[in-house]
Amino acid sequence: MTIALAIAVVILAALCAYLGLALARARADRHRFEAFLGQVMDADDANRRRIAQMLHDEALQSLLAANQELYEAAPGRAGVTRAHEVVSRTITDVREAAAALHPVTLDQGGLDTALGAIVRRAAHQGGFEGSLEVEPAATGVHDELVVGVARELVTNAARHAEASEVSVTVARRGSEIVLEVADDGRGIEPGRREAALRDGHIGLASAVYRVEAAGGSLAIDGGPGAGTRAVARLPVR
Repeated sequence: MTIALAIAVVILAALCAYLGLALARARADRHRFEAFLGQVMDADDANRRRIAQMLHDEALQSLLAANQELYEAAPGRAGVTRAHEVVSRTITDVREAAAALHPVTLDQGGLDTALGAIVRRAAHQGGFEGSLEVEPAATGVHDELVVGVARELVTNAARHAEASEVSVTVARRGSEIVLEVADDGRGIEPGRREAALRDGHIGLASAVYRVEAAGGSLAIDGGPGAGTRAVARLPVR
């Protein structure tokens, strides 16, 4: 073996060792990131559940009691009637806020009801027309995951899309549950998702992680001025 060949072998071995170490570190970083996302998602779900429960058990019950007292205090008086109407609208808002915070409505009204509350609240916040279509055959398998991912996507549309219309559909396609959220807004600027992740906005990353952890995929398409279309595919096992 010539000296040049020996040097080349040593360099190649060193390079392989370096690449192996870099790959191991990348895998370790990914595992740490996935563990971090899991902890964040668990904490987020717990907080949402606690706040939704507080709204339902405390704020909503107090409003219902106050509304009844207003109605009985002086029925027919203009001031009381206006106050009664305001409190009634607030009761509706609190109910929808609680339903949108956490999918407790899955137990009460099913996937359609839970998603309906999320879409209505986001439409009010984002100033767009929201539509929802849920196929009966698509319910009962990944309902809680669908609600969580749809909430993230629709909330993003309300905050960033500047859309006039947002549609949400959930359908059964063979051995998959397919969730689609589409808007006619300003679209996604190149690199925006990566920049959001670097800035600590991990909502979309957590949605991707949840879908992939269930064996599915989440794809987001759209360019500047072309709207955005997000499609999550979840296997039915």
